[in-house]
Amino acid sequence: MATKNIVVVGAGYSGVFTARKLAKRLKGTDYQIVLVDRHSFFTYMTELHEVATKRVEPKHIQLDLRTLFVRQPNVKIVTANLQGVDKDAKIVKTSEGDIAYEKLVLATGGTTNTFGTPGVEEYGFTLWSFEEAVKLRAHIEKVIREGAMELDPAKREAKLRIAVVGSGFTGVELAGELIEQRRELAEANNLDESEIKIDVIEAAPTILNMLANRKLADKGEQYMINHGINLRKSAGVVEVKESAAVLKDGTEVPTETLVWTAGVKAKEQGSLWGLEQGPAGRFMADDYSRAKGEEDIYVVGDVAAYQEPARTVADNPRSGWTPQTVEGGESAANTAVPNIVYDLTGKGSRKAFKGHYQGYAVSIGAHYTVGIAEQFGSMKFGKNGIPLTGFFANMFKHVINLYFFTQITSGYHIFHYMMDEFFRTPNGRTPFFGWTSRMGNVLWSLPLRIVVGILWIQAGAALNGGVGVLASLVGWLITFGLFTSLASFVAFVTGLVMLIAGQSVAGSAILMTFASLALMNGAGRTVGLDYWVVPFLEKSLGRSLYGKHESRYNDLKK
Repeated sequence: MATKNIVVVGAGYSGVFTARKLAKRLKGTDYQIVLVDRHSFFTYMTELHEVATKRVEPKHIQLDLRTLFVRQPNVKIVTANLQGVDKDAKIVKTSEGDIAYEKLVLATGGTTNTFGTPGVEEYGFTLWSFEEAVKLRAHIEKVIREGAMELDPAKREAKLRIAVVGSGFTGVELAGELIEQRRELAEANNLDESEIKIDVIEAAPTILNMLANRKLADKGEQYMINHGINLRKSAGVVEVKESAAVLKDGTEVPTETLVWTAGVKAKEQGSLWGLEQGPAGRFMADDYSRAKGEEDIYVVGDVAAYQEPARTVADNPRSGWTPQTVEGGESAANTAVPNIVYDLTGKGSRKAFKGHYQGYAVSIGAHYTVGIAEQFGSMKFGKNGIPLTGFFANMFKHVINLYFFTQITSGYHIFHYMMDEFFRTPNGRTPFFGWTSRMGNVLWSLPLRIVVGILWIQAGAALNGGVGVLASLVGWLITFGLFTSLASFVAFVTGLVMLIAGQSVAGSAILMTFASLALMNGAGRTVGLDYWVVPFLEKSLGRSLYGKHESRYNDLKK
């Protein structure tokens, strides 16, 4: 029987969720899922602000699509631009050719809504894509460096002031990261930290207006003020110039770095496809996540507009709309998938949309967060959830992110997320103020590594049986810097067992045990075999497990 296509356009949160769930539900059938996106990788959008402010490297938020679907051969990946949708012929037109579909899922996402403000496109920056984050990252470093060398006071002020327009999730999280990056920028350019100004400009009289709990919003606001953010409330931007933002009262804020985060809308091309549109150009969805009036087209994620009856307040047309968040997109995917399966196979039953929200967290830099824990699994935490601030809210946000990774990927990416957020982050920009980071110079651990390795070799010679063999083995591995972290962990555990069992109580044994723990911090990467072996294994094992990464895919032509 000929293979039939279910085409998913967009490899963002909702598109990846949908493709993975469809692949599982339709395994063994004659249906294949064709995932179309202009990138060969998934972008972890909620961390764009961390890339833009140099907290993490760009590759940290990229997950190669082949890696995500290597275990699902019924998913075909096509790297292409979407050019149109022919509903009558049931064809998706792409830069790589036409793709026929039985069912189509539009997960094309959103883009920044500038509300037609003059000058934003020409002189402003946005933060809604991987490319935009990398562009802003390079610009911030460049303009601050120029400002440090500028002698003209007016030009200097414009270069050393960063203006963030909008105080929603993106705007506040970006401002929070800028608080911490400012210190690094000042040190790198011989500036006093106070010379680099950060403004948050909000048209409404309050900030963080998506938070129903205003006490949390107030705490977030106070944290920003305490850390030098200049909040301009009730101050809409009416024009952006090359070196200034013009406010509605005529005030000009000098800046050459204006980041517009004040709104989200569906991408412009959607208006060409003949689908009913709602707020901000989003496609109106029915109760089953289909595009309104369509039988074979489903819409999920930021591009979809659905007003949940249970959350809609009478006489408030703005209430109840599915939030443009990861969980909103996941809820739509969880609705679309069983309905598509029912349409195609008759199995199961139709499922009406029901939003499922664990909670949310707004990080204001690496060290402070405000949020609400609404539920865990099916267990709800009261009517309004549990408010969280500071460290616990920070950990809650990481739990949310890790939960997301368990939904779409493997332990490999979970491991790297943990490493990048806690153990490889420079300049103390972790929830633990850098205490857990291994970004220190491991060269100074070289003498300790060699001494500890020799001591374990000697201990192995003095001990009998398997313990002696194990002690000698870890000693040689530590000495030569091979699998140092693993060997050091084994040495640490072995030492603890020996101490507890009373086999050794000498001071040297205690020092060997806990020195081994210290060597887990990448000590073999300096004058050690791990410098070559670990990168080789990561590359070769990664390729054998997940396939070769490519900058473009077109599985339909293989």
